[in-house]
Amino acid sequence: METLAYLHLSANYEDPNSEPHQFKLFQNRNPLPSSAWIRLLSVALALSVIGTAGHALALQRGNSGSQVATLQRNLKIAGFYNGPVTGYYGQLTQASVSSFQRAVGLRADGVAGSRTLAALENRGGDYDEPITGGGFGSSTLKRGSSGSSVTRLQNTLKGLGYYNGPITGYYGRLTETSVTRFQQSRGLFADGIVGQRTKAALAAD
Repeated sequence: METLAYLHLSANYEDPNSEPHQFKLFQNRNPLPSSAWIRLLSVALALSVIGTAGHALALQRGNSGSQVATLQRNLKIAGFYNGPVTGYYGQLTQASVSSFQRAVGLRADGVAGSRTLAALENRGGDYDEPITGGGFGSSTLKRGSSGSSVTRLQNTLKGLGYYNGPITGYYGRLTETSVTRFQQSRGLFADGIVGQRTKAALAAD
């Protein structure tokens, strides 16, 4: 609409047959050359495109789709979201975004704009680095996992007083409960899954 208004204004300005009573506001001023109008229109269009692009990058309450699902997963990895990954930006997601924004020094408006998404991606990337120290391997350990990494996990949890079952090398319900208790004690997201943050905490003890 702004572009049409500019074109209409330009056409009336440059039309020698236009009525003398039109655009009285400009009658006592020198008309701008065509090149100036073209530059003015270019700037207006550029600002419009930039504004639209910035708006499109922001995720907020009511949005849905794969981008929201990715946001929820990244918030979960960073330890700020404990709900299901639904792909819908509801109250819980909004509150989680606000908490994250406060933690990293951004304006806590609950809207995931470009700065928030970039900060979250960088923060999440730190946790994606393989942590192999402590003998836990580089893969995520969760219920159903088995092998030497689980054996090491059970031994470590037993030594810390969080696991009192047999050392089986199988990640069952008892191991999951023990991991959850450990995560709660360290202020981690208590999902019972041994990801990179939990491995780092276990290796530090």
